[in-house]
Amino acid sequence: MAWDETSIPNLTGKVILVTGGNSGIGFETVKQLVLHGAKVYIGARSESRAKQAISDILSENPSIPKELLEWLPLDLSSLPNVIKAANLFSTTETRLDILINNAGISSDEYVTTKEGFEQSLGATADVPGSDVRIVNVSSLAEKFASSSNNFTTVKDFSDPGATNPNDYTSRKAVFKRYGISKLANILFTKELQNQLTQQNSRIIAITLDPGPVATDGGMGVFPGLLKPVLKLVMKSPAKGALTQLFCATAPEVAREAARYRGQFLNGPGKIAQSSERSRNKELAQSLWKISEEVLKGVDQ
Repeated sequence: MAWDETSIPNLTGKVILVTGGNSGIGFETVKQLVLHGAKVYIGARSESRAKQAISDILSENPSIPKELLEWLPLDLSSLPNVIKAANLFSTTETRLDILINNAGISSDEYVTTKEGFEQSLGATADVPGSDVRIVNVSSLAEKFASSSNNFTTVKDFSDPGATNPNDYTSRKAVFKRYGISKLANILFTKELQNQLTQQNSRIIAITLDPGPVATDGGMGVFPGLLKPVLKLVMKSPAKGALTQLFCATAPEVAREAARYRGQFLNGPGKIAQSSERSRNKELAQSLWKISEEVLKGVDQ
């Protein structure tokens, strides 16, 4: 039997944070999590969009208690704001069972964060019987990443992805920028799991490719003329959310933790082989190192 939303176990008592949960597959993920009893925070920059998403879910499903859905102010375009959101969450909740880093961006234009980085980048486990997971959404588009970007210096976070540094709007540059962010997601997940394992932590870090999904974000890297056609062949957001829902909730992930830790999935239960570059341990460690350098310089 195929794994789908009916396979999600009872999540009552679990606290979950989903970034970018106000639209697309993030919205569908939030909806299924809360329908199965979890308390879910939507991490989003726009209060109006987050609260509209909450209103839509509650209107469609009046049996859901209102207190199970909350908005967490989260502006991923600025690291100080990310830290502010983390501090706010930690003062509001005493636990976090699942973190789903779903938010992403695929822009035609070269856009940077306030720190100058290309925008695409940007204690519960100690409780007996806990099942804590960190789910990072990536993509097979990581294979489009610029081969010259090896995450050796902080400047690599500002890579415009263009053959000509001034050619910010070329289609090749768009795919390279998108690819480098997705490559970073996989490398980060693998090194995060490595760090957690060294600390004898039971936390499971896992990454995935949701597949081609008919959302504004999923189609952002394609020319406008192709989008109407692509919508006909791409997955619906509800179907696109299934892989990350599996990673976040499936009992077999915890039961077979050694099999799933640090892995890349391209379907519910389907462990896939990402690119050779994304499995490079030295590259993952280098990304981790320069990420730490960035955080040291952030005003908190």
